[in-house]
Order: sequence, then C-alpha cells, then structure tokens
Amino acid sequence: MISSAFGTHQLVPEPEVSTATSWNVKPSGMLWVGYDLNHNGSIDYYTVRTVIDSYFSNDPVQVIKDNNPMCPVFFVDYDLDRHYYITTPNPIFYALDLDEDGHWDLMFKDAMEDGVNGNEQFYDSPSKKYQEEDITESPIS
Repeated sequence: MISSAFGTHQLVPEPEVSTATSWNVKPSGMLWVGYDLNHNGSIDYYTVRTVIDSYFSNDPVQVIKDNNPMCPVFFVDYDLDRHYYITTPNPIFYALDLDEDGHWDLMFKDAMEDGVNGNEQFYDSPSKKYQEEDITESPIS
C-alpha cells in the first residue's frame, strides 16, 4: 500500500504471497497478485511478476516448491493434475489502487527485482490521476 503522510506516496513491502486475495496470469506472461491491505474486501495493492515456467504436472505442490525454492509457485487444480506457474522471486512492478475502483492509480517499477528497498521508480499512473511530479519522495516506507 502507500503511505500518504505529509503528501508523499510510499510503497510498503509486499505481504506474504500466502495472504493474497487473488492472482491471474495475463497474456503478456505476467502474473498479477492482488492484496487487500486494509481488509475491507477490495484489492488495493498489486504485484506483477514474470512467469518463468509453466507446465502441467501431477506432482504434489510441495515437490514443485522444493524444486523451485526461491520462486513463488502458483497452480490451478484440475481433476488429474495441476497447472503450475513458477514466477520470479520478486515482483518487477508494484501497483496501487488507492481509491479501490479497480483501476491502478500508481505503478512503480523495480528493475532490480530485489523487493521494496527504495530503488523502485515511478512508472505510470494508468488511472491518469497522478503525474510523476506528484510522487515527491522515494517510494519506500
């Protein structure tokens, strides 16, 4: 989420992936993960990761996780097997839906994919509600 104290917009670190309220793989090969940080039933924080592998397997989830120890594993259950998505360890984008209207208000890019640590840069305001000059400080809390 973002802190708006003193008019600044700052990212907070990504919550545990296990607390995500939704996820979806997009045709671009990116996996969006949504979080409800203020616990009101609406997604307000997203992370975007690159899918580095995707396949069907009847192996148990723990085996897939053990074989990919640094990478989050997402899967869809089917009758006889699962479709697994293995993603990069950290997001490349962080997106915020400040008014929870379903449109991202702020996006930050983490080119180093090293987690929220201050090197993230303003990328876009898809909702067009903000300009780069509106983001006055480093996006880390």
